[in-house]
Order: sequence, then C-alpha cells, then structure tokens
Amino acid sequence: MGRLSFVLLRAVGALLLTLVVLSVVATIVSIALSVIAAVLSLVVTLTVLGVFTLALVGAVSLLRRGSSAGSETNDRPQSEPRGDAEARLRSQYVAGELDDVEFERELERVLGPDERTGRDRASRPFGRERGTEHRRHRSR
Repeated sequence: MGRLSFVLLRAVGALLLTLVVLSVVATIVSIALSVIAAVLSLVVTLTVLGVFTLALVGAVSLLRRGSSAGSETNDRPQSEPRGDAEARLRSQYVAGELDDVEFERELERVLGPDERTGRDRASRPFGRERGTEHRRHRSR
C-alpha cells in the first residue's frame, strides 16, 4: 500500500500543479483581454468625440455662412479698386488657381451682377470661346 499511496499522492500533486499553472495562464489572458478592451473603448470614445466635434464645427460654419450670405454682395474689399480686383482675378484664372465656376463667382462678387451681365461677351473668358482663350492665356 505504500507504493500505491505514493503514486496517488504524486498524481494529486501533478493535478494541483496543473490547476495552478492553468489558473495563472487564465489570469494573464484575462488581463491582456481587459487591456485590449480598454484600448478599443478609448479609441471608439475618441472617434465618437471627434465626429461630434467635426459635426459641431460644420454646423457652426454653415450657420455663419448662412448668416453672411445676405451681406455677400458688398463683401468686396474696399481698399482694392474694381479694376485691380478684376485684373487679380484674371491673373489667378490664367495661372490656373481658379477654375471657371470660381472665376465667374468671384468676378460677380467683385463687379456685382449688374455690371457683369452688361459686359461685352468678347471680353469675358467664359462662354463658347472660354477654353481657347484660357489655353491662349496659359501659353503666354
């Protein structure tokens, strides 16, 4: 019986050692998963806050743009004469800094809708001959 109790005692010891090792491994895995969950939670929280902040800034920007839309016709800088502003716009257009739509919008803002519509069609870089005049100015 001495030998049987020795083998039994040894088996119980090995079983307890296995349980302790498995418990330590489970604790380490649990801690790692907790850290991963905390990091993911932080990333999601910061993402939601960032989206909320961007939405708030966008809403404020739209509200400001909407309130200044009525005063946009007199938004031309007072220190720059109309001819200089028109020449600056034309040079920006020729340099490719402004596309057709931006050029027309800025020209209307600088000159006003009444003056722009009364202008001679040949002196405007838009219309049917827009592309050729634009290329001709760029080739200079």
